Amino acid sequence: MISANAGLAAAAALACLIGTGCGNKLPEIAALEWRLETRPALGAGGGTDYESLSVFASLKDEDGLDNISEIWVVNDDSALAWKLTDADWIKAIEGADTWIGASALASPELAGLARGSYRMIAIDAAGQRTEKEFRISGSFPGNKAPTLSFSGGRLAISSSWPETLALAFDGAGALIGSPAAPGSPSPLSAVFGQEISLRTAELGAYGYDPALRMGAFSKRVKAK
Repeated sequence: MISANAGLAAAAALACLIGTGCGNKLPEIAALEWRLETRPALGAGGGTDYESLSVFASLKDEDGLDNISEIWVVNDDSALAWKLTDADWIKAIEGADTWIGASALASPELAGLARGSYRMIAIDAAGQRTEKEFRISGSFPGNKAPTLSFSGGRLAISSSWPETLALAFDGAGALIGSPAAPGSPSPLSAVFGQEISLRTAELGAYGYDPALRMGAFSKRVKAK
């Protein structure tokens, strides 16, 4: 995370200098989705849950999406920005739409994220840019993060959120499954399917309120 204005201006200027061979069609942010979330404190010593931001854009570019070189998420009031490139952004394809963005964006101090206006900015290789604004407001509801237990080969999840997902992670920590949470203690094969259950190393849960665009992650537990 770096200063919003200085880093963004320098990156755009450099791209303009080296991008003369690229097309001249502006990229487009066709749609944008975001969520504000709480996550368990990092490290084994415990601590306070911290806030993070997940934001994804459905991007269009007549010169091809490979022409997108950088994405920035910026909050001007707090002078903070997150820079994303193809080395660290997440890309997902849903039908004809390609979504690019990131999850777990947090402040360096893992403090609460500023409320107010944010901008998502897409820059192509020629330095041309487009942006879309979104606004974060309000406090987290009183719902606690979901809790889960895994005993006797059965997963049980307790949650007061309107929507709750069961999460499966492989040995490298990658998310490999996220179905709806079971209503009663269930074997992993019934929750995730046989193939994913055999690869699952850790389990978690995620509660979400779509009306608020807010959610909470549980602590993870070992599946093996």
